[in-house]
Amino acid sequence: MVVVERDIELIKRRMLLEMQRKMLAREAKKPAEAVDYYSVFLEHLTEDGREMFNRAVEQYGEVARKVAVKIGQLYHSGRLSGSLDASAVYWVFQEIGLPIRIETRIVYKKGGEVKSISDMLKEEEE
Repeated sequence: MVVVERDIELIKRRMLLEMQRKMLAREAKKPAEAVDYYSVFLEHLTEDGREMFNRAVEQYGEVARKVAVKIGQLYHSGRLSGSLDASAVYWVFQEIGLPIRIETRIVYKKGGEVKSISDMLKEEEE
């Protein structure tokens, strides 16, 4: 009788282990939630970084979005941390051969009056 009870207990344990394995296999087969790497990237941008990225999107469109997705994957995997400011975004695009063109103005201040350099040159010509 004691041997039969041990055998029954052993069979119960095996069945329990098999059920646990099946449950784990079912959970592993469930599709993982799709992560939106683009939004992960946007979450890690500072305000000026977002402005610089928007300029990159204006100039390069879909290519800039693909770069953002790849950087978002790096953030999601933990290989990158912290936030990206404008200079970091500019540097990333510069390194991959996509320089972001920035509007630049030179102004001249004298006596509380602010003039652009083009206005100054026009006045000198007259």
